[in-house]
Amino acid sequence: MTATDVEREGAGDGQRADGVEPILVVRDLIKHFPIKGGGLIRRTIGQVKAVDGVSLDLYPGEILGLVGESGCGKSTTGRAIMHLQPATSGSVVFQGRELTKLSRGKMRPLRRDIQIVFQDPYASLNPRLPVYDIVAEPLIIHKLARGEELRTRVRALLELVGLNPEHANRFPNEFSGGQRQRIGIARALALEPKVLVLDEPVSALDVSIQAGVINLLEDLRERLGLAYLFIAHDLSVVRHISDRIAVMYLGWIIEIATTDELFARPSHPYTQALLSAIPIPDPRRERARQRIIITGDVPSPANPPSGCRFRTRCQKFRDVLSESQQQKCIDEIPLLEDRGTGHPAACHYAEALKIL
Repeated sequence: MTATDVEREGAGDGQRADGVEPILVVRDLIKHFPIKGGGLIRRTIGQVKAVDGVSLDLYPGEILGLVGESGCGKSTTGRAIMHLQPATSGSVVFQGRELTKLSRGKMRPLRRDIQIVFQDPYASLNPRLPVYDIVAEPLIIHKLARGEELRTRVRALLELVGLNPEHANRFPNEFSGGQRQRIGIARALALEPKVLVLDEPVSALDVSIQAGVINLLEDLRERLGLAYLFIAHDLSVVRHISDRIAVMYLGWIIEIATTDELFARPSHPYTQALLSAIPIPDPRRERARQRIIITGDVPSPANPPSGCRFRTRCQKFRDVLSESQQQKCIDEIPLLEDRGTGHPAACHYAEALKIL
């Protein structure tokens, strides 16, 4: 039995209490990559289940953090939402329009509304183009400006992200990592999008530079009314910037809540372990608290465990649950739903704990 055999209830939060409809609705998103065998005829002998039934709602003006360890499927989720890697199945609806079924040509006009900032500012910019051409390229492709109007808009975009317009004639190799990421953000903003997918936008930067880019993103959200899907593995960064956080493990969303709720009452054992690893600046509190250690290696996404995918590394499964409870974790896929903890968690025995 796999995740695709079961409806992942509660994965989306639905309509907010204030009645605002989500701008982006993702339901049961699946992205599998084929495993090819050797020989002359390279037959498909398996599937890497990178994303295996992800459901999310993103609201106008919201920052939704998507966190998890490396290899859990975060970046693949963002790329599948963007249609940069076509989804195997599932639904991505932007302002009422289904994206997964669109051809490349029909998707192009919608690129104006959904843009992406990539993780590596060194690799995401064309080293052969000056900054002016990099930022102007989206405007030229979509025929939105030319001549003096184009030059004016490029200068305004560079100023918007905190760069000097006089640097427009320089090449990417003449800038620092933080400045290059600002160039990438300017390029993403050129088409005035409504949604930005931020794929670990600060993970390749020094800590001091990270703060400047994060503050810039927060300021742009306020000024332009943008919605962000903020993909990261640094919980301290996600806590600072996000309104809600979705925690991902081995292709699944295993917990989703507001930022304050998640850090105050984490319910899934995996989330609890992640939060317990965050250093506390108070030495006394740091020494007094109990760490939750995750043992073992991450299972292969080509052959994930049955039932709960986290059970092979779960301290609660190993040390707390009875044999009958363990068998339930082995046999049954836990749905993403609220089990009395105040927010959805994909654990049969979810229990809110105070970690920090």
